[in-house]
Amino acid sequence: MAPSAHKRYKKFDADLQRKVKEESEIFAEDPYDSNILKGQLKGIRSYHFNHRKTQYRIAYRILEREKEIEIVLVHPRETFYQILRRIINPS
Repeated sequence: MAPSAHKRYKKFDADLQRKVKEESEIFAEDPYDSNILKGQLKGIRSYHFNHRKTQYRIAYRILEREKEIEIVLVHPRETFYQILRRIINPS
């Protein structure tokens, strides 16, 4: 998990943290199956899930050399893309 994602993850309640772990295991089985983002967010994939009537997104990168997945952001859908753009392009 990237520092940007881990910082936010630590603030989630235990139930949401558990849900994020469960969902991460699901998309880790086939990381190429999630949505590919475009434009400024090229190279990032977005996985969607619901928790307590809220839509969440998990943004992640596939690190081919390391054979790993790096989670960049976990956040509700409402402001997900604005926050992700700030993380990817902090200028």
